Amino acid sequence: MTEGLTAARVDATEGLRGRRDPFAPLHDNPLAAMNRDPEHPGRGALAVPTDGAPLPVTRYADGRERINLGTGNYLGLAGDPRVVEAAGAALRRFGTSTSGSRVLNGTTKLHLELEAELADFYGTEDAVLTSSGVNANVALLSSICTADDVLLVDSHVHASLHAAAAASRGSVSRWGHNDVSSLARRLERLDPRAGVVVVVDGVYSMTGELAPLVEITELCARYGARLIVDEAHGLGVLGETGLGTAEALDVLDRVDAVTIALSKSLASVGGAIMTTRAAADGIRAGAMPYVFSAANDPSSVAAALTSVRILRAEPERVVRLQENCALLRRVLADSGTPSIVGGGAVVAVPTGNAEVSGDAEVTGAAWRLAFDDGVYTNAVGGYPAVPRGKGILRLAVMATHTEEQLHRAGEIVAAAVHRARREVGGRPVA
Repeated sequence: MTEGLTAARVDATEGLRGRRDPFAPLHDNPLAAMNRDPEHPGRGALAVPTDGAPLPVTRYADGRERINLGTGNYLGLAGDPRVVEAAGAALRRFGTSTSGSRVLNGTTKLHLELEAELADFYGTEDAVLTSSGVNANVALLSSICTADDVLLVDSHVHASLHAAAAASRGSVSRWGHNDVSSLARRLERLDPRAGVVVVVDGVYSMTGELAPLVEITELCARYGARLIVDEAHGLGVLGETGLGTAEALDVLDRVDAVTIALSKSLASVGGAIMTTRAAADGIRAGAMPYVFSAANDPSSVAAALTSVRILRAEPERVVRLQENCALLRRVLADSGTPSIVGGGAVVAVPTGNAEVSGDAEVTGAAWRLAFDDGVYTNAVGGYPAVPRGKGILRLAVMATHTEEQLHRAGEIVAAAVHRARREVGGRPVA
């Protein structure tokens, strides 16, 4: 019997014959220490284990219940009995896995129903379901452009869009975040024969800021550019029917493709691309995340299908969510910790101020204090997720939070930030 792949062997440098250790970037990653400590749940600010569904009040592995402001369950559907029952019924009928990719044996009736529902909801000719929101972006961007074409990517888009753009055959140029003049300058300099794709988030996931889509669509029309909008954090959050930022700003008909993640408002896991039928067929024919990845498990597809139908039937959930977001922002401002200006369900509270840098130490301390006092948040203190010294506590609101919960959570978060600034200090702002 072999000894197996032991930790000692993985970490060993003996036997490398003087070579640099290619595993060194893993061993030396400074953020690794913030990961979960299995012996002390909640000790680190990342990967804190839960012991229940991501509800407004969630039970964590240490046995305590906390107000949960750290989940993408924006509409509160992850625990909705209708969604749970649909997932269970699909599990009993189709089993736990498709055991194959969509082009082999992995397509079920549920996959086709969800694609048809999403295309009808967005008013597009087709929709392509993928196994994650990340894969939706990779499937789309890696399949477009020739070597003579250009992708113009907002510098603050989700990491999956940066990676997806890098996988494209086209060249990539990043423009200043939400800086329309920066985008215009790049468009002006391009070869007029080159194909051009502009790539943005509808809602930026770290700050809740919205893309200036009215101005961007005008530039795309002027210069003949295609436009892709990632609405992972806009779906179910913005717009009259919850379609996202493009609907809220009345430019949805000027967008060439929309990508979403099913893991936020649709209470599931997976992603999708809404676009023309010709583009969808091209993705299905050759995009690696579609052709070579196992299809979404049927229970997750059923959960997403039921969630999107609830969203369409109950648009008042979007209204309640926006009211809750406004309430939390008011509580934070009244407590002396105003959030970054935004319009999504992400509410970002800077951990630094004019006198104290919001570095990782201050951000981690603020997270710890809020966690101990009964509120779970997301600590984002490291570059490149945020600029150096510009850490935030990232709060995510649900439509199902109560006013009392949001008042209490906002006051606890504000107190935690004030105390961390005072006691931990951080380096002075330059």
